[in-house]
Amino acid sequence: MGLGLTLLNQCRLIVFAMQRIIDRKVYYTASAERIAKHGAIVDKGDFHALAETLYKDSNGEYFLHCQGGAATEYAEQTSNGTTYGETLELLTKEEALDWCEKRAASSEIVLEEFADLIENGNAAE
Repeated sequence: MGLGLTLLNQCRLIVFAMQRIIDRKVYYTASAERIAKHGAIVDKGDFHALAETLYKDSNGEYFLHCQGGAATEYAEQTSNGTTYGETLELLTKEEALDWCEKRAASSEIVLEEFADLIENGNAAE
């Protein structure tokens, strides 16, 4: 067996870009700007592994690339039960900010990306 096949057989952590057409628009993780990520790289063999990555495309639209093992909300049903699954979810700017707050994204990233939606709680009245 060649070295490449040996390494491929030993490696379970393979990350692919995801592309999906939604409402006649193409959303592609490889060409979008990654804003924030929650969770580790998904090992497809780990039933509880979960990763969510927030992206913004060139048109300023936000979407979430969600990946998860067989015991997560992103699992896909098969004839033998559930398995690893992934999906893209479209988000409004407000929903993207909500996701960042829920997932405790870096405040620097949140302020840079969503400054127009954030109130300064320390402002003098």
